[in-house]
Amino acid sequence: MSNNDEKADLLIRGKGRLRELQSFVASLGARGLSKEQSRPIAKAYGRTVLQPKADDDEFAQAWKGAWAELADDEQESHFDDLIVVEKKKAEFLLYPYLPRAALTIMDGDPGMGKSLVTAQLGANITCGERFANGEKPRKGRVLYMSPEDEPDRILRPRLEAHGANISKIRFMRNAFILDEVGIERLRRELIEHPAELAIIDPLTAFIPEHTNTHQANEARGFMRPLAMLARDLDMSILVVRHMRKAATDSAIQAGQGSMDFIASVRSGLVVMKHPVDPETRVFAQSKANYSRKGPSITFEVVGFDEGSVPKIQWNGPIPQSADDLLQNQKQVSAVERCAEAIKDMLAGEGLAARDALDRLKAQGFSERTITDAKALAGVKSGRGPGAAWTLK
Repeated sequence: MSNNDEKADLLIRGKGRLRELQSFVASLGARGLSKEQSRPIAKAYGRTVLQPKADDDEFAQAWKGAWAELADDEQESHFDDLIVVEKKKAEFLLYPYLPRAALTIMDGDPGMGKSLVTAQLGANITCGERFANGEKPRKGRVLYMSPEDEPDRILRPRLEAHGANISKIRFMRNAFILDEVGIERLRRELIEHPAELAIIDPLTAFIPEHTNTHQANEARGFMRPLAMLARDLDMSILVVRHMRKAATDSAIQAGQGSMDFIASVRSGLVVMKHPVDPETRVFAQSKANYSRKGPSITFEVVGFDEGSVPKIQWNGPIPQSADDLLQNQKQVSAVERCAEAIKDMLAGEGLAARDALDRLKAQGFSERTITDAKALAGVKSGRGPGAAWTLK
């Protein structure tokens, strides 16, 4: 896209342009800027962003309306009696994984099949067909914001392979970050083309460049407008994220960045390896604010032959929770690391069993991990005093 095309895409046209100008002026005042500080910024906005640009009378009208709006807001109470609030039952687009009017986050390592799961969700929602847990979602449109998935080679073929009604799917043609301008652009898209679900994949592609994702306030600052958008439009928004490299104690902590990302959502999902079969993956729920957690469901990816499109084949539930699966992954990872350490240690020669154990324990491996790793590495060990380890 040329610079001129990008600039044209940012222009605000039509009858709502003056309302946009008024909202922009009000946002300046809400941030604490005085009228004197706000005027030149608002003037520049009216000249460069609106098409056609705001003339003096239009600017005066928007300016007056914005400050009147701020004055009314100041008079409103920021507190109220809870008795005036009407109770509302939590609703779901897909029970219990995708709550309505809220954010959901899905974590998983690259290559685990997160994007295929989103294709399956899109297919179920656009056709109103039951998901792998037997629940039937609310039928409707889906928006895909997946700049890493080419629409012609990846997005459409995968969605069709999963049975989606592609006439009910829109996609992001040109990527943009979700700053203030980006959020408003997304809001306009969802007002003009209402959707039951918007999928943002991956999270990192939409975060402004200088955002520190490990700082709680900056993580919350990014997620809050998305949460408000989901609530205002009574829809579900699913954000996809990679796992952190460091080991964690629970699945809710496993995603990259600050814990405030997962704190900002009402449901957390995770895609990870099966505890026994490396070709099988598991879709599980790590967080559920509005319900009990859903079942962990196994699946495998099929259709990798030449010319075919990969898709999910569901294989049924397992009893392990997301936390159970994560702990198992940590143990398997430790065994694999220990097996590699053993192979390096014994390369070319044997080593006394006592010395081998001492060296591995000094690296932080437990006796149980070492025992499992010996079998994985193919260690041949003798018994009694003077026993040695060698590779088979």
